Amino acid sequence: MTSGSRGRCHLTSSGAVNDPGHASEQVTPTHLAALAGLASDPTGLRTFERYVWQAKLAIRSWLGVFAGTGMLAVICEHVEDLAIVETSRFRFAQLKTRDKGSWSAAKVCEPGHAIESLAASYILAEAAGIANLSTFEVWLEGPPSEQKTTTDFFADPTSASQDIKKKLRAFGLSDARLTDFLQRLSIHCHQPSRQAIDAVNIRLIGAIWPGQSMEQVERLYETLLQTATGAQSASESPQSVRSAMLAARITPTSADAWAPIASQTLSAQKLRAICPPVAGDTDQDLVRRAAAGEATLLELKLVRAGASDRTLRGALLARADADVVAAGARASGSMTADNERALDTRLLAVAESIESLVLSNAASLQRPAEHIFHSLMSNVANTAGIDVDGIYNHDHRLVIGHLCSVSDQCRYGWGRS
Repeated sequence: MTSGSRGRCHLTSSGAVNDPGHASEQVTPTHLAALAGLASDPTGLRTFERYVWQAKLAIRSWLGVFAGTGMLAVICEHVEDLAIVETSRFRFAQLKTRDKGSWSAAKVCEPGHAIESLAASYILAEAAGIANLSTFEVWLEGPPSEQKTTTDFFADPTSASQDIKKKLRAFGLSDARLTDFLQRLSIHCHQPSRQAIDAVNIRLIGAIWPGQSMEQVERLYETLLQTATGAQSASESPQSVRSAMLAARITPTSADAWAPIASQTLSAQKLRAICPPVAGDTDQDLVRRAAAGEATLLELKLVRAGASDRTLRGALLARADADVVAAGARASGSMTADNERALDTRLLAVAESIESLVLSNAASLQRPAEHIFHSLMSNVANTAGIDVDGIYNHDHRLVIGHLCSVSDQCRYGWGRS
């Protein structure tokens, strides 16, 4: 090796780096242990952990759409960590984590901390003409300090001490502004911790969709988390955000109103498009979703009634096969309007009878579609007997497929309607 090439690394034909000075050395478990033991700054890991925690709290708020409280959208990482749009107000929230210890009034009122950020947001909201519709919230992971100054301020910010008020005036809040700001401020400790938030959200999803399996719940949560973290990474100018939020508050159903902040907005419409139907959705709600191309009406009805993925696949295949046979039967004249109508009547009577039994049993209330579908599928002779005219050659599976087609015509709801 010449002196000019000493210490240089070269790419091999496979793309690996070949360092001539260390070609004979191999990485051993001892080397790996040494690497793992190197001192490292954990700031990046903690920052990412807190970033994901915020996205998970955004999901918890976003799911409030299904609570019927007027939730329109959650907007991530603009103006504040979260901006929650409801039919009657805007909620600006600062989210803070803590690895240990408790929260004090002095801490949250420090320069650069939560209250200063919210004070700046208040001033921006005032300039945009929406301060009268706005509230300002601090969400804290962990407990509050037991000092009286803190417990009093956290319980009622309008009781702020003169020392706290002096700090807030330094944030640009004059006496009139300060009074109004404190009336609109609230502080919420004991937010779900970074270790517990997944369990909290999964329980919430399970409560909204009690008919979903754990696998389905976890898969939905993963999709919601991907959507929420995507919303966090978008960016728009604050002025565009404020303008769009006000417009959306006035005309919340207009898609154009959300356009400037669409990429960071977790809207009610987006949530409903991602999530399965809820038990309270009407057939009209499902028809609108089917018309939008989200899924067939049969799929939406089955999911609303707690069908598993396996049952859903079975129903779709049975309907597809029945549709093929029915098309041939109609073409040949073996299926007439009269005998098809008679089959529909018998089939619906049997299905509704099974449904009544299912709904009288508390154990099957959450997933009626599962019980109805498999009762029909397992009672081969009885189900096949419904096909008295032999339209489907007394094939019980095709008879169930016919019921699925009837369901797609808004004539059967699988235990939910």
